[in-house]
Amino acid sequence: MPKLMEDQEILRYKDIVLRGSDLDVLDGPCFLNDQIIGFYFTYLSSLCNQNDVLFVPPSVSFWLANCDVDSRHDAVEPLNFPRKHVIVFTVNDSDGGESGTHWSILIYDRSMNSFIHLDTMEGMNHDHAFKLYDSVKDFVGKAPVSMSSTLHSSSQKRKNKKKDVAKFAAKSGCAAAELSFKDCKAPQQTNGYDCGIYVMAIAKTICECYSSRKSSQDVDWLSSVQKHIDASVEATFRNEVMELIQDLRKN
Repeated sequence: MPKLMEDQEILRYKDIVLRGSDLDVLDGPCFLNDQIIGFYFTYLSSLCNQNDVLFVPPSVSFWLANCDVDSRHDAVEPLNFPRKHVIVFTVNDSDGGESGTHWSILIYDRSMNSFIHLDTMEGMNHDHAFKLYDSVKDFVGKAPVSMSSTLHSSSQKRKNKKKDVAKFAAKSGCAAAELSFKDCKAPQQTNGYDCGIYVMAIAKTICECYSSRKSSQDVDWLSSVQKHIDASVEATFRNEVMELIQDLRKN
């Protein structure tokens, strides 16, 4: 696709606006921006039962990892973490400026009581992923899905916004067992810029695993990722997403 001369609006999809510069980034080869990944996560959300899987936009994932405690509480409350079986976060090594150069993916799986980190440049984003895990772990816990109603009611009555996270989690019933953090085997990229492609491909596989089953129990998405995602996505996935964007423009 030729580079677009003007940064015009290309697609408005739900709350995401893609512009010519975003498609130029996708056309690559180069590091993907959060707008493209955010668009794709929003698209996957429309395919999955949102009671099963939550795809957290990159901007929200970054905010949760870096904001203060009170702001974090306000951000996670409407996301209803305790209702979800799986929560998919992005991890970026940005220090808050424009210096981010690597994406990886962090998945909370309630059935494992774990956060699983998959990094296609093994070890590079470990510290950033652990920081995100440490920021959100008290909000997901191992509470049964039914406990989410307690979360809602307690938050409605909460008058003192300076209460610490531990007290909030205990009152909501979502801080039962300690969660684990695991770096797991992930497909490894063969270049320095396709990390975002792998993040989207892994997210797609997770979505497909849950969409293809009537029950959300015992879904082995990790094995599917390790079996089906490999370096071939570097050659095909940008075109797949580009074709999706073109199809959505027609409809």
